[in-house]
Amino acid sequence: MRILSKYRVRQVANENIVLVQGSNPGDMTTVIALNETSLYLWNSLKDRDFENNDVVKLLMERYDVDEPQARTDAEKWIETLKERCILDC
Repeated sequence: MRILSKYRVRQVANENIVLVQGSNPGDMTTVIALNETSLYLWNSLKDRDFENNDVVKLLMERYDVDEPQARTDAEKWIETLKERCILDC
């Protein structure tokens, strides 16, 4: 999977956000705020293909978490991006 290149992180009022444009004229734009961990993962993985295990590894390297916790967090992060159609899977 890969983060679609049309999405960029923008800093607005000291927040790191991604704007997701609605697909139809009536759809609203979604604003996704990235916390420190999400921003770290985004910056580490943008512009390259990755798998769940890559996210798990990054979380374990950067934070003091065991593999089961890192896997749970990685799956949640990936699922959130999938739900918002930010990933090219």
